[in-house]
Amino acid sequence: MINEAYITHFFYGKNERPAEPLILSVFIGSSTFMYAVSVQSSRQVVELCHAELDNSYDVKQTLKDRIAFLVQNYLLHRQPFEKVFISILNSSFTLLPNAYASQLDVKSLLSFSSGNVLTKSPFQHHIKDMSFCFSVEQELLNYLEKTFSNAVIRHAGAVNIHLLFSEHSLSKANVFLTIYDKQLEIAAKEKNNLIFYNVFDFESDEDVLYYLLFAMEQFNLNPLHTSLAVASQRSLDNSLLKSIKKYVKQVNFVTSNPLVILSPELSKIPNHFYFTLLNQHLCEL
Repeated sequence: MINEAYITHFFYGKNERPAEPLILSVFIGSSTFMYAVSVQSSRQVVELCHAELDNSYDVKQTLKDRIAFLVQNYLLHRQPFEKVFISILNSSFTLLPNAYASQLDVKSLLSFSSGNVLTKSPFQHHIKDMSFCFSVEQELLNYLEKTFSNAVIRHAGAVNIHLLFSEHSLSKANVFLTIYDKQLEIAAKEKNNLIFYNVFDFESDEDVLYYLLFAMEQFNLNPLHTSLAVASQRSLDNSLLKSIKKYVKQVNFVTSNPLVILSPELSKIPNHFYFTLLNQHLCEL
């Protein structure tokens, strides 16, 4: 059964959603599905869910199948949300200077890099002087566009790069590490310029530490002097976060924008949890 192919790590939702305009925020990764529902007038988050996908359960189930089941399970398809924001984390992306992005055939470039033939034009976001180009698995994209016709679909990388340069809790960070269930993002900046961004799959905590330190080494970012900001669904006393602090001396944890207000029932969630999910609607890309 497909309902056995995911693990719910967190869920809070009332039996009935408020009878007023709502905003839906969704995050989709290869092993992660998260959503938050907020009231448009007050921006208060009233419902939140985090489910981990077990991709080893049935290889015949596509990502679209798993996402469709969860959308229907949580009745997200029945609510006429006023606004919908969807972040997708995958490896089908490339970053190009704006000048080159207008000249190159980005569709062919992404098809080559991902190994998939694109039937639709890729998405493009312009961040500073860079163009963030990405594609989405066609079956999943068709489902999302049909189910949420008013959705703004973006790559999580474009969202987090924007947040790296705009959010107060990231203003002094040189490196931004975001850890999900089986994926992580690393973004680095220097003198207000992006110098690195990539997505990695991982199996163990040792993998996370390796990718982080390797990326810092490649760009001569001294662990003793580099300021690292971390977003993760892991408690502050987690063994991985403790290990990171042994190597990187300046480690801080992100906090959501003050415009993000959690309902009293959700207010005990640590500030560095669900950062991309809760703040993505603030990005104008």
